[in-house]
Amino acid sequence: MLSRLVGKEHGRRPRVLAPVALSMAVGLAAAGCSSGSSEGSGGASGGMLRVGVVASTISTIDAYSNVRSQDFYVRNAALFEPLAHRTKDGGYQWALATGITHNKDNTEWTVKLRPNVKFHDGSPFGADDVIAVFNRILDKKNALIERNYVDFMDPKGIEKVDDLTVKFKLPKPYGPFEFAVTNSNIIFYKKGSTPEQAMGTGPFSLVAFTPGRETTVKRFDGYWGTKPKLDKVKVISFKTAEASTNAMIGGQIDASSNILQTSLPTIEKTPGLKVMKSDVNLKVSIGMRADVEPFKDVRVRQAMRLILDRKLALSNAFDGLGELANDHSGFDKCVPDVPQRQQDLPQAKKLLADAGKSNLSITLETAANKPGMLQLVQILAEDAKKIGVNIKVQKMELGAYLEKWGERTFYTGYDTRPYLEGVPEIISKDNALNHTHWHDPEFESLAKKLYATSDATEQCDIEKKMKQIEYERGASILAATNPTVSVYSSKVHGLVPEFPSGNLYDFTKVTID
Repeated sequence: MLSRLVGKEHGRRPRVLAPVALSMAVGLAAAGCSSGSSEGSGGASGGMLRVGVVASTISTIDAYSNVRSQDFYVRNAALFEPLAHRTKDGGYQWALATGITHNKDNTEWTVKLRPNVKFHDGSPFGADDVIAVFNRILDKKNALIERNYVDFMDPKGIEKVDDLTVKFKLPKPYGPFEFAVTNSNIIFYKKGSTPEQAMGTGPFSLVAFTPGRETTVKRFDGYWGTKPKLDKVKVISFKTAEASTNAMIGGQIDASSNILQTSLPTIEKTPGLKVMKSDVNLKVSIGMRADVEPFKDVRVRQAMRLILDRKLALSNAFDGLGELANDHSGFDKCVPDVPQRQQDLPQAKKLLADAGKSNLSITLETAANKPGMLQLVQILAEDAKKIGVNIKVQKMELGAYLEKWGERTFYTGYDTRPYLEGVPEIISKDNALNHTHWHDPEFESLAKKLYATSDATEQCDIEKKMKQIEYERGASILAATNPTVSVYSSKVHGLVPEFPSGNLYDFTKVTID
């Protein structure tokens, strides 16, 4: 999730922080967008929604940029569309496609596209646009995250049947084709358009974009689906979750999913604010680069996992919101039969001694761009001191943090994706995608079997084996699975948390009093 890449949505020691005070920086960041403006004070229909996000100062308008902070996802969801949206029951809500069929051996897949869909300039969407996007994704000169979701394809095997039909002939059987190509990050722009035009088919079209500051979009009246009731949405960027929380409390923004959970007691007492919690799908993680010292030795990785007090992390870093996790990715029901990992400082100390790494000293870098992320690493660092390990926590600005993603040794990230979607990155040879640089032959062999079958039961059995390997010798510390917490003004109606990320992306049904 370069996440984008700091997370894939495609992240305390103190139990309670002081109530958040409004800062001058927040006021400056939100200047010119107060709710008193004519645009921001619309009635039941119309008006402008102001959404706060934590964003990189080096973000770009490109729908396939690899610098992906929260503004990237909110903006893309407004401007562009995937073939389908996944639903909680495992099905699909079709968007730019209306159906996908396949032959008996899963080597040919046919995608039927929705008729009468227009781009923001009024031109028709069709097969040529779909093929152009997949050709870009599959071009190995482009280090795009999405290539790992479709690396089973050969661009020469993609054929236009007619203007609304595309056939994919695969080099070998691939069972979860439908799941892969409906990834929410595989979105479609007009063939031949430039990234700056942001020429999508989404419910909103681009008005203005200022990197690291804000994006403004307006209702697209030619949208094929239910047209938004809002006139505009302004996505306002903040450098930290503290700043976006301050802006929410102070009324500079109308909604945000980048909220400090420790501020919820203050927020719940603030008139005019409401809290929304998503499903428990967010995993804030600590990554360990497995191809360099000290984490090249699995004993060191396991020691770090045993140092962390997961119950304390859940109660203090995440304020008790969520469930304990167990060092394997995904959030589905295919869970291996392994014991819940507990803190064991004596065993951690022994593992480090056996590895020749007693009194280890190392820096852990974080952008602290998800609630609880900074507090999580602080808890780990405090407990590490008890066995002579010095973990220096370095908090970084998000843009600087993203610039060297894939090169860091000890760092934080987050993920909200289903298992089938995340595995391609775990086994990738691209360091910016497989940012732990972890390669396990047994795990990768099982991954090939996982993607060769379309049988759900068989897939689940294979997943359990893979997750057990992650548990035993993987390169990530996953302490808890949490809901995404969003806060919004009581004047705003119709917001829903997106599945599976839990963030606020869908503004098509939103109204403002």
